Amino acid sequence: MDPVSPVWIIGAGGFARETLSVYRDAGRDAEVAGFLEERCVEPGRLVNGKEVRDWASLEQLPRDVRLIAAIGSPARGRLIDDALRRGFAFDTVIHPSVNRSPWVTIGEGCVVCANGILTTQVAVGPHTILNLACTIGHDVAIGRLVTLSPGVHVSGRVTIEDEVFVGTGAVIVERIRIGRGAVIGAGAVVTKDVPPGVTAVGVPARPLPPNA
Repeated sequence: MDPVSPVWIIGAGGFARETLSVYRDAGRDAEVAGFLEERCVEPGRLVNGKEVRDWASLEQLPRDVRLIAAIGSPARGRLIDDALRRGFAFDTVIHPSVNRSPWVTIGEGCVVCANGILTTQVAVGPHTILNLACTIGHDVAIGRLVTLSPGVHVSGRVTIEDEVFVGTGAVIVERIRIGRGAVIGAGAVVTKDVPPGVTAVGVPARPLPPNA
């Protein structure tokens, strides 16, 4: 068997540690070399048994290592694009408890956490995070750099465009489109389309005024 190239997790905060746990539960802990943290204040420290290095050390890593971004903030996209420009490839990790059919596609660089359900004809774009216990119904398309927080429920025939953030426990009913860069508040129930860049909160979800 050919040796597996090591994985470096981008980030060293809470979700990065949770991502390491996904690797452990999947029996892949040995593949993870450590964490890469932007503006690292204590290079060389250990977090859950793995070394933390500053992001600047990426340039010294062999190009055959794999990366995976585990940051919930907009910095994720910037760091991913930086790594891609330098020629690095990305890994994908899926918790073994995730229930998904053969008719589900998950892009490069995704993290899919425990107890998720993805039913059928589901497409998840690259570098997307599906946090704990998310459920995704049939015929759903999820774009690049999307974050679904824990307990998000997405009904059938929903489209979620790139760089959308969905807060904990939100519900998106069937046949909804959420535009690029929109933010859905925690606990919201989305019953109408959300335009690009809009923040929607409440039950039912309504857009916040631009300067709120």
